[in-house]
Amino acid sequence: MNFERAKSIILIILVGTSIFLTWSIWTYEPEYDPFEQSSEFIKIKSDVQIVSDVIKPVSILFHGNGQHFQTSNPVEMNEMEKEFSQWRFRGLKEVSVKRLQRKFDDFVHEDGSIEIEFSDDIPIALYKTVLNITDKEVPEFSFDRIIIKQKDISGNESAVYFVSYDQEKIYQGMVDSKKLRNFMDSFYRGSYDKHPEYTAETINSKRTLFVPENPVEINRLEYYIDYLDIGNLKNALFNYPKFVRQDSVSVGEEYTDGTRLMTVNKENYLISYINPAQKSKLFGSSSDLLQKSIDFINDHAGWEDNNYRFAYMSENEQRVVFRLFVNGYPAFNDYGMTEIEQIWGKEEIYSYDRPYFSLDSVLPSEGPPKTLPSGIEVLNQLKSKDNIDFKSVEDISIGYRLNKSLDSKLVTLVTLDPTWYYRIGDKWFIVPFEEGGDQSGLE
Repeated sequence: MNFERAKSIILIILVGTSIFLTWSIWTYEPEYDPFEQSSEFIKIKSDVQIVSDVIKPVSILFHGNGQHFQTSNPVEMNEMEKEFSQWRFRGLKEVSVKRLQRKFDDFVHEDGSIEIEFSDDIPIALYKTVLNITDKEVPEFSFDRIIIKQKDISGNESAVYFVSYDQEKIYQGMVDSKKLRNFMDSFYRGSYDKHPEYTAETINSKRTLFVPENPVEINRLEYYIDYLDIGNLKNALFNYPKFVRQDSVSVGEEYTDGTRLMTVNKENYLISYINPAQKSKLFGSSSDLLQKSIDFINDHAGWEDNNYRFAYMSENEQRVVFRLFVNGYPAFNDYGMTEIEQIWGKEEIYSYDRPYFSLDSVLPSEGPPKTLPSGIEVLNQLKSKDNIDFKSVEDISIGYRLNKSLDSKLVTLVTLDPTWYYRIGDKWFIVPFEEGGDQSGLE
């Protein structure tokens, strides 16, 4: 083989190799792993809430000299929460048996004490991420109020109590007494001057409620609203979003992959999602249930305006509810426009119901504040109704009733109208001051 023939063969090989490599690049289709529904893939933007953001006290009760005072002011509650989250707790243990030698209710509402109240029982296994607990092992329990008692502050360390009101369970942790004295000086003393006086009402042998003695003035509120991205929700809730079919229905739109179904209600700005394949429940601990419920909303930036708070949990139903709070008051709506509800299945979320709007900007208040009847009038009204089992009432609270409307430019607004509510079980009802008043249940 002469030199020129060899060069020709090498050139042909190089040209052929180049053509092959070019063809390979043009036609290459990489293989991707299937899109799985996990937090690694569905996080959309930085909108993460931690336990202390979502689990917040709803009110603070001060008991002293036979009088009772209460506040729901979020600024004061945040200051109090910041203070007790910096204490060092140790020696957590149950003291229920010893304390039940006295009447449980008397212990909880004793003179010279502060009650920090939460919406529902909170597992300590989760809330210990908020508190500074030094114990290596912490007993399993849940609580719905933290109690500090003036008379128990002595020596170097003093008891702080974690109480589950429904279960009549009491646990205590020891805290530096100096910290507790400073706390009582800051918040307890002077509460008489800063807060409205409340009256105690014994509902039944196991429950006492506190309501304001005088009428309450509170402003109506009106907000422009913003909207969550429906596409983000779809991508978060379906494993393979590109295979999801969209159809128009009477209320708005439906999205389905043949198994899962997401309905967008454009009349009330609601999302309803269900995955029937997950109907069977896998029971875990209450702390795991609540933590994964918070994480689930974090994973698709679902908090939006950061005004939602933990409201209710049922371990038996594997159900968790978060509620809209405005200026320290809970908000309610007949259609569920103020709630984020999750029910968990055996591996994933079984159903998910929530609004897809958020409160954007508040409009200036017009007119004088609304004057609500005193709590005593509320009690009398509830007692007078034959269709209300007064001894079953578990809570009484001022809340905002949310309704939507249009302004002169046909822009959607929501109005928040202050209203008295009472709770039986996990359902809230409007106190019926007028004949035939609304008795619809609000979960």
